[in-house]
Amino acid sequence: MAFTRNISSSRRRFLGNGLKLAALSGLLLPLQKALASGNAAISIVKKRVNSFLSIDKIVLNTKTGVVHLPSGKIFSKYPTIKRQAIIGNNDWEIKVKPPYRFNKEKSGVILEMLAMTRLAPGINDRSLTDAYRILSIAFSNAYKSKSGILLNKYKFRLHYLLLQTIALNNTFTAAQKWEKFQLAIGRISYNLQNEKPLPKHMNWAITKTEFDKRAVYILQNKQTYISRLTKRADKNKL
Repeated sequence: MAFTRNISSSRRRFLGNGLKLAALSGLLLPLQKALASGNAAISIVKKRVNSFLSIDKIVLNTKTGVVHLPSGKIFSKYPTIKRQAIIGNNDWEIKVKPPYRFNKEKSGVILEMLAMTRLAPGINDRSLTDAYRILSIAFSNAYKSKSGILLNKYKFRLHYLLLQTIALNNTFTAAQKWEKFQLAIGRISYNLQNEKPLPKHMNWAITKTEFDKRAVYILQNKQTYISRLTKRADKNKL
């Protein structure tokens, strides 16, 4: 009898464990499917995030010939560039020439960032000359619309930066500074009919007299402007 009871007990335990395992398998299977689905979802999300991933690299779209700078310091998102080649930070001026050009709509911001990169190691005549040259590119023919309108004509941040790089640059004499500014902006005329007028705070960009007054003021407050440029360059450098 005792032997029979032991067999019955063993069978009950065996059946009980079997039922528990079956129940556990039933719970684990949906969990495995959920995990698999979750991994797939994560993979999809990662691909979508990467498609707008910002990198501090100069990127050439080899299909269109347009050069981009998808930096998270400036742009919140940037579209995927499927056919791309990275351009070195030190030789972009040699390579970004016709038929290549920067993204027209973003060219002002991109060139400002590249100019700040040259100023970041220190504000001196050499770095100011480099920044001046880079900022001038924004006003070249490559950045005109199909109808011939210069897209950076009213990007006043660029104008102010040019003013500062010219005023603080000791290699430009006082007599040369206005002409250097005019050359940089391509002798833009703000007096044409049917164009929006300049705001009053930009009147210095129209006449040599007002420009020279601003340049003198900057030199009188030289250390303040150098300090501001240094902070700005450190924040926005590539």
